[in-house]
Amino acid sequence: MRRQKLKQAPGKSGAAKAVRRGRPVDARKHAKILAAANRVFLEQGYGAASMDLIARQAGVSKITIYAHFSNKATLFGAIVEDLAARLTRAIDQLAIAGLQPEQALRRVGAAYLRLALASSSLALHRLIVAETARHPELGQLIHRSGPQMIVATLASYLAGRAELKLSNPKLAAEQFLGMVLGHRQLGLLLGAMPAAKTRKTIDQTVDHAVRLFLKGCQR
Repeated sequence: MRRQKLKQAPGKSGAAKAVRRGRPVDARKHAKILAAANRVFLEQGYGAASMDLIARQAGVSKITIYAHFSNKATLFGAIVEDLAARLTRAIDQLAIAGLQPEQALRRVGAAYLRLALASSSLALHRLIVAETARHPELGQLIHRSGPQMIVATLASYLAGRAELKLSNPKLAAEQFLGMVLGHRQLGLLLGAMPAAKTRKTIDQTVDHAVRLFLKGCQR
C-alpha cells in the first residue's frame, strides 16, 4: 500500500471519513468487520493482513468492507480510534478532579498499568513495533490516541495542584507514568517475566511509584 494512503488513516474525524457516502451503514456489520480486522491484524501483522481474509473472518463480502472503509489503512485507523474511544471512556470514569494527589495518582497509575499489561495491549504493541519501520504513521497514530491522551489527562490534574509545585506538569506526568510502567511491560513483551505473577504486583508497583513521586514533589 502506498504510504500516502496510510497517512489518510483517520484521526478524531476518521469515523466520518471511514464510511463512504451513500446507503446508511449497517452497525452490526460495521462492528463485525472491526472485530475481524482486529483479529487478523494481530495474527498476521499489518502488511500481511488482506481485505479478503478480513472479509472471510467477518462473514461479509469484500465489497461490503469497502462500503464501510475506503482502504486497509482507514480500517486500521478505525480500530485504533475504537480503542482510543474506549480508553477515553476509561479515563473519564477515573474522576480524579476532586481527589487528593495520592488518591488520584494511585487511580491513574493502576488504570495505566493494567491497560499496558493487558494481553490485547501487548499484542497491539508488538504489531506496531513490527510494522513501524515500514509504516511510521501507525506508531504515530497509536501514540496520539493512547499514551498522549493519558499524559494530557494527568498533566491537567497536576497543573491544578499548587501544593505539588511542579514547573512542568506534562513532563512530571510522563515521568510518573514511566515510573509506574518500569520494566514490567518490557518483561512481558520479551517473555522474560511470568504474566500472571507480574499482573498481581500492579498495586504494589503503583504504591511504590506514588510514594517516590510525591516525595520528589516535597520542598
